[in-house]
Amino acid sequence: MTQLNNNDLVLINPLKRFFDIFISGLILLILSPIILLIILLIKLEGFLNKKNSGPILYSETRISQGKPFTLYKFRIFKVSSYQPIRDRGEIVQTKPLEKDPGNLTRTGKLLKSFYFDEFPQLWNVLNGDMSLVGPRPWNSPDYENEIKRGIYRKKVIKAGLTGPVQIHKLDAKKFGGEYQLDINYINFCRDKRRISILLYDIKILIKSFIFMLKGQGL
Repeated sequence: MTQLNNNDLVLINPLKRFFDIFISGLILLILSPIILLIILLIKLEGFLNKKNSGPILYSETRISQGKPFTLYKFRIFKVSSYQPIRDRGEIVQTKPLEKDPGNLTRTGKLLKSFYFDEFPQLWNVLNGDMSLVGPRPWNSPDYENEIKRGIYRKKVIKAGLTGPVQIHKLDAKKFGGEYQLDINYINFCRDKRRISILLYDIKILIKSFIFMLKGQGL
């Protein structure tokens, strides 16, 4: 089954939610010294170079299972690269900004290389806004555009920190593209037992971690 219906919501999986809470909390605890170091680096760079000063966190509104929430990242951009866009009332598209190294702080370039800027999203997972594994959350305009076209992959399941699309970013076409990868994961979560879903999530998380170690991001 590849078609989704507007009312075709994935049932809540208590085991998946327990896994999300346990793992995200554990990782936050283990990484707390690194997170503290990242905070210090961001503040120190801002102190030494006023052009790169700004808030520790970057936030924006995203959609998860049809509901808006505030997604957090460590700020990797110079404030001057995105604030004028916000001042015009427009949505900041972070991917195009990332392609220009001039938009990034020195600390930001390092964090982005190893996906460390996404660490604060573990709080989103712990808080229940996201899951560790699922389709990535989109901003409101992109989400609404897909809904108008009858595409509900971002509505029927909770958004994820990582997912099949991220671990297949180098060979997504072989699996039918990003859309089909999301659909396949949604159908897997519908059709399989809870333990099978948990094991599959663990497999995706391990592969995502390998991408991070290689400095390939996600």
